[in-house]
Amino acid sequence: MASTKQFSAAPLFCLLVAAALLASLLGLLLNAPAGLPAREVPALAAGSLALILLLYLPLRHKGVVEKARREVEERLSLAESAAELNLRAVESLAIAIDAKAQTTHGHVRRTQTYALGLGRLLNVGAKELEALKAGALLHDVGNLAVPEYILNKPGRLSPAEFEKMKVHATVGGDIVSRVGFPYPVEDVVRFHHERWDGTGYPAGLKGERIPLVARVIAAVDFYDSTRCDRPYRAGMTREQSLALLRSKAGKSFDPVVVEMFVKHVDEFDAHISPADLSEQVWSQAAEVAEASPTAAPDGHTSGEWSDGFRSIARAQREVAALHELTQVIGASLNLQDTVALVAARLREIVPFDACVIYALDDRTGRTEPVYAAGEWSEFFSARGVAAGEGITGWVVANARGMCRTPPELELAGAPAEVASQVRDCVSAPLVREDGAFGAVTLFSKKAGAYTAEHLRLLDSVCLHTSGALNNALAHERTRESALTDQLTGLPNARALHLMLEHRLAECRRYEGEVVSVLSIDVDDFHLVNEQFGHGVGDRLLASVSAVVKGQLRQMDMLARFSGDEFLAVLPGADGRVAALVAERVRHAVEAEVFNVKTGRNVQVRVSAGVGSYPAGGETADELLQAATLDMRRDKQARKNPATSSAAVVSIDAYR
Repeated sequence: MASTKQFSAAPLFCLLVAAALLASLLGLLLNAPAGLPAREVPALAAGSLALILLLYLPLRHKGVVEKARREVEERLSLAESAAELNLRAVESLAIAIDAKAQTTHGHVRRTQTYALGLGRLLNVGAKELEALKAGALLHDVGNLAVPEYILNKPGRLSPAEFEKMKVHATVGGDIVSRVGFPYPVEDVVRFHHERWDGTGYPAGLKGERIPLVARVIAAVDFYDSTRCDRPYRAGMTREQSLALLRSKAGKSFDPVVVEMFVKHVDEFDAHISPADLSEQVWSQAAEVAEASPTAAPDGHTSGEWSDGFRSIARAQREVAALHELTQVIGASLNLQDTVALVAARLREIVPFDACVIYALDDRTGRTEPVYAAGEWSEFFSARGVAAGEGITGWVVANARGMCRTPPELELAGAPAEVASQVRDCVSAPLVREDGAFGAVTLFSKKAGAYTAEHLRLLDSVCLHTSGALNNALAHERTRESALTDQLTGLPNARALHLMLEHRLAECRRYEGEVVSVLSIDVDDFHLVNEQFGHGVGDRLLASVSAVVKGQLRQMDMLARFSGDEFLAVLPGADGRVAALVAERVRHAVEAEVFNVKTGRNVQVRVSAGVGSYPAGGETADELLQAATLDMRRDKQARKNPATSSAAVVSIDAYR
């Protein structure tokens, strides 16, 4: 307080002195002494006036300077705030662009921290440091010009796709050049994919002709990208990534930059927030704690940004999954292949514990399951619903989706072990021009798992897949209405059923007549489809059917029942004879070597079961069921011989 009083008293004292001198001057001019020479009066007045000005002007000047200083400080503060705001805006846009490419949220912040730390160790200038600061955020801004299916392609890019990918460096440089940064940000963006050996792009610069700021960003961007999971590959541990970076020194990257980065990477990680570090793949969980990271230098953490950018990433995953679904959904008219593909892709968009795809049976008016996956699939695959019954029946009847409805409405009559676990469900219709022809219903063990947003996503999937599912269902019904299987040339299930009914009628007419049904199933056939494709799988099934048919009599009838299961009707054969035939068939198939592609052969194993009239049943359905159950017991017994029940007599017993 004392200093303030002194400061305010000084100008007051000066003003009082000036006022006294002014009064004296006026008195002198008005009452000049008689003895004073007249010529000295003006000089005395001028001196007094000069003294007054000397006392007043500094006071006046000091006020002007103080005002100017305050204005400069205010403008500087506003400029700093604007610069910080602009940098935050650039960072937000950069992270949003990375989210478009399904890049981790903290990638640009980690890249910036690595680049600034490395730039200081390399003694770059102030302008270059600012270029690294902004360039780390904007180095991939050109990805806006790259199609999303290329950015997020799971496999290797084709040459044409890679050429399209390369434009992001040029486009990014052009975008940044229009901003007019006063430091070389454009060099970072345009040249960060140049290689030390001159084989990079877009200009093919070599060695030190590549701007140092671009060399720094190239190395740190590569390191952080390899440390994180991407749609097209898994992330690496620190040791793996550093080893790969070292191996590329002198080829892709400046060896001096690489050496400096590897030496100080621990120091750089100490300045990255724990949330951002957690996105990297670590060899041990303890490594995150060992790094002891502090808050990011700018004072914010990734948690403040996560929700918005996760929404962008989720939207991109939704678009990518739907795009892939629409690309491959029409590749096959096989109903089981189509519904299995829909369920697999749907899991990437909407989580579920069980997924059931229903189709409306126009003859009965009931909605029957055509596919069930996940938990409780055995229960749901055998349970149809009437039109308007339960949630699924209502959705099909009204062609409208439903969520946030008690799942008990869908589970009437369900066993306690199922009803007690299902806590939520959501259902959306499969629609064609004349209305709904089915539905997709998802079940979850978590209460409140599904929201209106999940229903929107499920509706979108159903909209994109309804056409393909309708075609597959029509194809399936057309196939069932015919008598010949188009793939193998064998009679189909309908033809087999007609013949079996005819043979059973003969058995009932002539006492003592017998007939047996032989069920043959190819073991682990799905692995062939997954490894070689469905085209190879179809040819393999046709080859297997030819081998099986060669082991039967001319009077026997072999039919393709469904998928990889064959059924044979053996007139006049009791259970023991049918078991011997099954053994002969199995040996023949397993001894055959099947060529699936040039230079690649496989061997196939089959499971077999028998149902005989009258011991196994007196109707066609009973015999078919008995043969199928016996085949499944045979399959289980050979897969787990130690745990198979002693009461079950396998076909192996007839060896």
